[in-house]
Amino acid sequence: MNSIIINDNNLKEEDIQAYGNKARAILLSDDKVLVSNYGGVILLPGGSIDKNETPDDAIIRELKEETGIVYDLNQLEKVLTIKYYQHDYPTRNNEIINRLMITQYYLGKYKGINLDNTRMTKKEIKDNFHLELIDIDKLLIQSNVTTNPRKEYFDRENQEVIKIIKKHK
Repeated sequence: MNSIIINDNNLKEEDIQAYGNKARAILLSDDKVLVSNYGGVILLPGGSIDKNETPDDAIIRELKEETGIVYDLNQLEKVLTIKYYQHDYPTRNNEIINRLMITQYYLGKYKGINLDNTRMTKKEIKDNFHLELIDIDKLLIQSNVTTNPRKEYFDRENQEVIKIIKKHK
């Protein structure tokens, strides 16, 4: 498994004001990858690891909630951990903080979407959360028509993920 540290601003541990952990899936179908379009930002399926939950538990739960499909850990391979020191990160509460986000990435085969079996939050519904298969090379070509100030952080992380996807193709 690969590990990457992104620390473009050379933050130190004492500079960090918030910590987070996420699990995301790289689900491939030929030369396409499943992405979620959420508030005008392209993300890979997944999300936060809940309290008392392992990354493995979180990715299975998140995939069921977002795709409506049940994945088994035997169908997913842990391929990447990104430790991302984010300088001046704009939170949803309009605070600017330095945070450290650790994200576990799992690689698997796209098995489809069952919208009847998904569980979206009110915020996801309001922000038009939807899934789509896109060409891997288009993962970073997104609409700039978004007011989401966190887009640049997601794009930066996706740059590293693309390198791993291309190695595993």
